[in-house]
Amino acid sequence: MKTKEYSNGEVTILWKPEKCIHAGICVKTLPNVYNPKERPWIKPENATSGELIDQVANCPSGALSIKEPLDSIKIEREDNGKKGRFAVYCNDEFAGEMTFTWAGNTQFIIDHTGIEPKFAGKGLGKKLVMKSVEYARENNVKIIPLCPFAKMIFDKSQDFQDVRS
Repeated sequence: MKTKEYSNGEVTILWKPEKCIHAGICVKTLPNVYNPKERPWIKPENATSGELIDQVANCPSGALSIKEPLDSIKIEREDNGKKGRFAVYCNDEFAGEMTFTWAGNTQFIIDHTGIEPKFAGKGLGKKLVMKSVEYARENNVKIIPLCPFAKMIFDKSQDFQDVRS
């Protein structure tokens, strides 16, 4: 699904044209911002950030959303010796995880990667895989990427062959 971005410098609006079925509501509410006869049809600089946020919150189709800045990304590793996970937090809010299972002392299996819908499309899944690769290199262990997402990342890059089991 194609997404377009429009920013006023403070707030970035994400628009998914395929989902948009009520553009008339936007035009009526903020006519200086939304004008389907002009290109670009969304001009966020013509409203305050508060007005834009309120408008997007009232989008009935979900075609509009606000791009959340990822000011603070933190990845933590949890491990009980048998299973573990790398959890990612954005601005201290849980955003997703990549779980793994140890297969002996020298390798682990990535079995699942999941990102919360609110944080989808921001590259966090790949950041989790990269963190696991970093960990594997630092600890001289191998990774078996069983999870389809992790396997795809591994298959696309020759850079991970040193840690792939």
